[in-house]
Amino acid sequence: MLELRINGFGGQGSVTLAHLLAQAALENGQQGQALPFFGVERRGAPVRAAVRISPTTIHAHSQCDLPDYVVVMSEKLITAAVLEGINESGSVIVNAPKAVMVQNYPTWQIDADSIAREKGLFSADGPMINIPLFGAVCRVLNIPQNIMEQTILNKWPGNGKYNLAAAVEAYNTVTQIAR
Repeated sequence: MLELRINGFGGQGSVTLAHLLAQAALENGQQGQALPFFGVERRGAPVRAAVRISPTTIHAHSQCDLPDYVVVMSEKLITAAVLEGINESGSVIVNAPKAVMVQNYPTWQIDADSIAREKGLFSADGPMINIPLFGAVCRVLNIPQNIMEQTILNKWPGNGKYNLAAAVEAYNTVTQIAR
């Protein structure tokens, strides 16, 4: 079983990202589970969500304590996200404008903010980075691009072209940072 934790700020779309990843797993013939964490979240406050993906039935329903991947939606949260816990052989996927090394962990970087702005994905809080991050995470997890695309088109039928363009660009540009 593969576990991911998404660390972001309220309003960035952490929960939607978790649901999209779980749905992509289902469309890829696996089991997927999205686990939003609802504490005292509010816009702008640190929040988290988790995802489990497995080829077999998922029996766990608790939060992911030591995930295999940590998705960091803002580079301001890198230290807190890693200190919260990660599997010793885990990896980190960071939304940052330039390469950021996370000490002791393989790191992937994507500039989701720039992609969202370029593709016209905005909400009242700023660029909607969860869609480019969805594309990047799918690539890192080896979820086929056609599954990623189908997940977006199923979520936003007839109106997903901007989301699709952002996710595809992120899928094709996420970069693993050399140690």
